[in-house]
Amino acid sequence: MRNAKRLAVLTVLSLMLALLAACGDNTATTAPAATTAAATTAASATTAAATTAAMTTAAATTAAATTAAATTAAATTSAATTAAATTAAGTTAAGTTAASTGITGTVIGAAPGLSIPDGAGTEPVKQNLVMALVPSRQSDVIQTQADNIANFLSKETGYTIKASVVANYAAVGEGMGAKNIDIGWVGPLDYVISHKKFGVYPITGSVRKNTLGYKAFVVARADSGIKSLTDLKGKTVCLGDPVSASSSLYPSAALTAAGLKAGTDYTVRNISNQSAIAIAVEEKGCDAGAFYDDARTNKEVTDKYPNVLKDTQIIYTTELIPADPQIVRKDLNADQVKKIYAAMLKLSADPNGQKYLNDLFTIQGLAPVTTANYDSLLKIVQTVKPDLLGS
Repeated sequence: MRNAKRLAVLTVLSLMLALLAACGDNTATTAPAATTAAATTAASATTAAATTAAMTTAAATTAAATTAAATTAAATTSAATTAAATTAAGTTAAGTTAASTGITGTVIGAAPGLSIPDGAGTEPVKQNLVMALVPSRQSDVIQTQADNIANFLSKETGYTIKASVVANYAAVGEGMGAKNIDIGWVGPLDYVISHKKFGVYPITGSVRKNTLGYKAFVVARADSGIKSLTDLKGKTVCLGDPVSASSSLYPSAALTAAGLKAGTDYTVRNISNQSAIAIAVEEKGCDAGAFYDDARTNKEVTDKYPNVLKDTQIIYTTELIPADPQIVRKDLNADQVKKIYAAMLKLSADPNGQKYLNDLFTIQGLAPVTTANYDSLLKIVQTVKPDLLGS
């Protein structure tokens, strides 16, 4: 019995030792496994961190590249836009394309830019300037828009510019000769005369129908039976100021070419205001009248006679007359002239400025001109009325 108990105890002890040995083996195995797992985990973490870092770096690099690309693209676009704007500005300054000056398309006859003659622009800067306009229509209508334009130019240049409407066409040139007028809005003929006498020069010209020039009409009533210039023999013809190209020089030359002599074959009635000439024809104050294209549509005419275009007819249209220019006095400081020139082009580009110009003399916009724009007119004056140029 005792032996059986001993055997049982030994068996239990053996089992316990075996179990302990097994536990010892498991402990030894677990530690390296845990270490391996930790190492693996650490390696995985390191790898993950490295991967994450790499991904972050890649993302940052990509983002940086994208940003750089976007910046480059934006810079390129900006540069292209700037270049385009510069080109547009240059084109406008050259007066060839005028989308930025309120004119669409090419301006026929535009000069490359401002041209200040040799020896001009020598006097010191003056802060107060006088801008004068010829009375080609009712003075009060002109004065209102002239004041608007003067205010615009004053803000752009920094000078105080006052506008006035003179009594007749010759007064602007004479005022410049006396240094009482600095800027002028004149007709092409009075410019040519004033240039010859006082050295004034043009900086911009009035654009109509995309052309630096305009035409004039000789008009009679539709019920008069007058169909051509030759029908005016024995009639009364209303002409404008003697130094107006559209209402005097060109129609007078046309009447002469038609074989009619003023004072002998027809009677001349002079009216400086071209709107008033249109009204005189409508009211039968003269048999025919000459004026720029188309004074009949001026507000002061249509308000009084809404049917004037039906009541009258064009019997003659002149050739293209050089544009009515904006001129400056010969000695006016050159830097001031440059500012005035730039302000004139800006006036032409501004929506309000465009309205002022249209309401003033039905001007579409302004573009650069030089003395060369008026060479053809000078030749006509030298041939037809050389006395206008003086000695």
